[in-house]
Amino acid sequence: MTAPPAASIALHAVVFPSIEELEQADASAAAALQSLRAALEKAEAHNPGFVHEFVDQVLERAQSKGGTDISEQLLRKANSDIESYRFDTKTPELKDLLQRAEALKEILSTIPDEVQNRTRFLGIIRKIAESIKEVLDAVNAVATNNADVMGDHITGLQQQRKTFVRGSKSFSDTLKQYFKDNKAPVLFKAAHRLIDQTNSLLRTIKAAVDA
Repeated sequence: MTAPPAASIALHAVVFPSIEELEQADASAAAALQSLRAALEKAEAHNPGFVHEFVDQVLERAQSKGGTDISEQLLRKANSDIESYRFDTKTPELKDLLQRAEALKEILSTIPDEVQNRTRFLGIIRKIAESIKEVLDAVNAVATNNADVMGDHITGLQQQRKTFVRGSKSFSDTLKQYFKDNKAPVLFKAAHRLIDQTNSLLRTIKAAVDA
């Protein structure tokens, strides 16, 4: 079975931009860097979360000396405009889904700044719950009304939808636990996973639209 397109903030918002900068600085290294890019994309597709863990290990020494948690850093980048997650919104349903997904990621990216203010954070939680429902409704609309656009990718979309639902439930459970133990890093990781699952939905649709 072919692995679905990789979706990773660590890969697409951190590592790939760094590779692009290196390519621009040294054209002679372009071939090697493209091979590295392809290898990381493949590794992430077959092992979701691999690049996050890889970057985390690279930065572990700095973190042990008081560096900012990598999940928090990646979470703040969640609403970055990343080409890998954009597609041609050729139908109203596709446009709505892209907008809903971007709205969810933007809300999730505010968690590090809002988590310490309980009143504001409770408001953010309500917005996240509403946004998750809107994304699911938008996915259903695409599956129902854009079957011709999705083609053979419709099965992959349904699989990614199930993964997104599980991720939403896991995030909800982590939220409940956070109010008991106040472990923000665990909450950041759960939010980061939900963002990657949202991006997996987008990349599955992008693969269909670009086919």
